Amino acid sequence: MPLAAALSGAGRAGWRPGRASVLLWLSLAQPAAASDLPLALAVPVAVEPDGSPRPMPVGVVINGQPLEETGLVVLSAGRLFVRQDMLSQWGLRLPAPLRQMEVGGCNYALLDGLPGLSVKLDGSGGTLLIDAGPSFFPTAHIGPEQRGRPVMEAVPVQFAGYDLSVARWGGGWAASALLDAGMSGGWGVAGITALMQQGGGGPGAVRLDSNVIRDFQDRRLRLVLGDTLTRGADWNRPVRFAGVRLGTDFSLTPEAVTYPVPRLSGSAALPSVVDLAAASSRQSMAVQPGDFKIDYQPVFTGAGEVTMTIRDANGAARTVTQSFYTSPRLLREGLDDFSLEAGFLRRDFGARSFSYGAPFAAGFWRHGLGDGLTLSGRMEASEDGQMAGLGFGALLSSWGEISLAAAGSHGRSGDGFLWRAQVQRITARYSVTASYMQEDAYFTQVGEDDPVPAGRREWVVAGSLALGGRGTINAHYLDSEGGEGDRFSTGSLSYAASLGAAWVTLGARRTRFSDSRTNGLFGSLTLPLGARSSAGLFVEGGRTAASFSRNPPPDAGWGYRFLASRQADAPVQMEGGVTWRTAAGDVDLSASRMGEMEGMRFQARGALLRVGGRIIATPQLDYAFAVVDVAADQDVTVFFENRPVARKAEPGRPAIVTGLQPYAANRIAIDLDALPIDTVVTSAEQVAVPGYRQAVRIGFGGAAAHPVTLRLVDGGGAAIAEGLTVTMEGAAPGISGHGGEVYLADAHEGQEIWLSGPAVACRAIVPALPGAAGAARMGPVRCVPDREGKR
Repeated sequence: MPLAAALSGAGRAGWRPGRASVLLWLSLAQPAAASDLPLALAVPVAVEPDGSPRPMPVGVVINGQPLEETGLVVLSAGRLFVRQDMLSQWGLRLPAPLRQMEVGGCNYALLDGLPGLSVKLDGSGGTLLIDAGPSFFPTAHIGPEQRGRPVMEAVPVQFAGYDLSVARWGGGWAASALLDAGMSGGWGVAGITALMQQGGGGPGAVRLDSNVIRDFQDRRLRLVLGDTLTRGADWNRPVRFAGVRLGTDFSLTPEAVTYPVPRLSGSAALPSVVDLAAASSRQSMAVQPGDFKIDYQPVFTGAGEVTMTIRDANGAARTVTQSFYTSPRLLREGLDDFSLEAGFLRRDFGARSFSYGAPFAAGFWRHGLGDGLTLSGRMEASEDGQMAGLGFGALLSSWGEISLAAAGSHGRSGDGFLWRAQVQRITARYSVTASYMQEDAYFTQVGEDDPVPAGRREWVVAGSLALGGRGTINAHYLDSEGGEGDRFSTGSLSYAASLGAAWVTLGARRTRFSDSRTNGLFGSLTLPLGARSSAGLFVEGGRTAASFSRNPPPDAGWGYRFLASRQADAPVQMEGGVTWRTAAGDVDLSASRMGEMEGMRFQARGALLRVGGRIIATPQLDYAFAVVDVAADQDVTVFFENRPVARKAEPGRPAIVTGLQPYAANRIAIDLDALPIDTVVTSAEQVAVPGYRQAVRIGFGGAAAHPVTLRLVDGGGAAIAEGLTVTMEGAAPGISGHGGEVYLADAHEGQEIWLSGPAVACRAIVPALPGAAGAARMGPVRCVPDREGKR
């Protein structure tokens, strides 16, 4: 049916009635958007002198919401055409093809006959009324951010961490040193770890790991050259090797969601607000008209329920509740995870520096198929054998998840087979996990010396039940049977709850190894005594222990601990220690006595960083660092995630903050109260985003400001007029005040100042400034005529 329209007011600017009037009939079945129109209206049609239709400007109302933009329409042969390019500007998405006509070089579309769409002019003919269903608007997709935060520029740095220990026990001496050294920059990181032992039967000096790591954050790839570990599925054992590994690493984008999340769908005819409410979170978001899809990221994984409420601009609300299940062990649709590895297996790790086995190559791959299904595979090959396996994990609707895997191998001893199954359900109230794995005889993987002749099987069942404010019950059972009848099983049942400020745990454990059995009870009581202190009592089997400890502050200070324990049929053991935490690291001294045996241990932990030609001591290395520069001459406390961690030692010496999370936002702040009042600081907190084992530079404050008020006079010594415009290089314009006073927020000797106004233009030079800090008042300062009119 043709769309009806009516337009009145022949005196409307920009158009005039044509030679004839067209009578447009409105059907009673036609829906009205904002007003009831008469059944028939005489509409003057705008035409050009040559008789062609002329575009008419109209206001636009879509679903009862007026737009700021003006639209153009054309009336032709009793039908209403709308300029086509404006439809997309209004957020409308219309099917193609549409009947069109060209007017003035622009296409106008006829919108008749589209189900769910009503287009017409109002009774005055000056407003275009559009009623459109959600399908005529673009579909919006709202979900968690999948891209990582851009990494800040890395500062070249060299570092060395150490953990030194000297101990004497029972008349014998032993010393050890664990070293972690390397360097990093924008190119990546290179490092080496080593262990040195003297006495106690240690291996002496031995290299542990050495490698070069390069990350490609935009592709979530990590390249490792040197010593590293293989990656695989749940049933695959990681092994250490020296070679090359290239693969995905989701830690490069820690804020991205890699697992499937529930998708909520809805539609809105008007601008609306969508509220998502779950047991542990609530969030709101605005949506525009149209269909929308929301990927909801729950706070906790496992089973849950979310309620979606859609409330439009008119206050109408709709509510939908959906159950879901999420698991971080699965991959979202279309996401890949892989690892390619090749090199030589490490042998005698921790005992020999350069002991290698046979060469090998391996590959691991996972892919998210959608609908909560993830497929995985692993292949390995060496001169001793080959292995290949497949597995998949799937969500069982909102009930839980299941995973199955199978692998086969061929080696010198023969062929073997492995299969594994696991089912899991996690809810806010309880959780249950059960898995079973069985290996046939001679099943082998890369890095295994000898297969188990009779195979191996393993049962694991675990669960927990939350009792609200009355505590939690936990249960665990493991049954493993190896070759030649060797069997090991253990099970435990425990209860944990808070008792006032204290935390209490009670339980029972049963262990069986072959033909021997051990039953026992255990329990603990932990009582916090302030933010840093606690006391505890522990009982397990025939051993009873009591402890008291006070942790050192996070930045600097003292801590201490005491422990007294007794084992059945054994002498009492006493231990005590004190820890001194400094900006350079921790120093710990402890002593122990058990019967006639006694001993002492001295331990020092810390790190050294070389940055910008300076060597700075820090408490630890961890995985990323920040070099914090503060423009001040006195000590300033530096905070990391609201915890005091470092102090600026001296002018020109930066503070080092360690413990940052790579590729994530780390909040670093300073204590503004410790800064001089003339220090320019734009923000007390900044965000650092470093790469893995890389350092970034954070600066607080510029050079100290020198505020000054100048009293300017003319050539005769009279104060310059008020209200003159004051301009100077690098500063916003100002205005001269009463008595010729001009305030400069940061003045420098020799700086030029220009003043201008009606019939006035002069120039002044800032004189030598006083050395004292704080705002100064100076004058008189002569403002000489600026005849060249530079300002």
